[in-house]
Amino acid sequence: MSLFDDHFAAKNAAQSRAWAMDEEKKKKEKKEPAPPKMGVCDKCHREALVRPYRSRQADMGDGAASFGTVTRLLCEECAPKSRRERDADVPQLTNKQVKNLMRSAKKGLL
Repeated sequence: MSLFDDHFAAKNAAQSRAWAMDEEKKKKEKKEPAPPKMGVCDKCHREALVRPYRSRQADMGDGAASFGTVTRLLCEECAPKSRRERDADVPQLTNKQVKNLMRSAKKGLL
């Protein structure tokens, strides 16, 4: 028997269909983020509209380490930024800076 028998091909096709069906269900089940509520921010300790955020935490005590996930209430200012927001905050280069970069790149290539 080889790995390319009809039995194995049918099994692989069935698994592929099952994965595709599960992916469609997961896409439909995406939930909206929790609405903000009035509360105290765990980071800056101000009263503001806060949302729950999950973060990883590692503690060490008595020579033993523990790892876990903690839910913290954070305001909009203290909340972690998405990659899109971080990339938007990058300052634009001036004409002089661009000219210097091009000059240094040209020297590096020659």
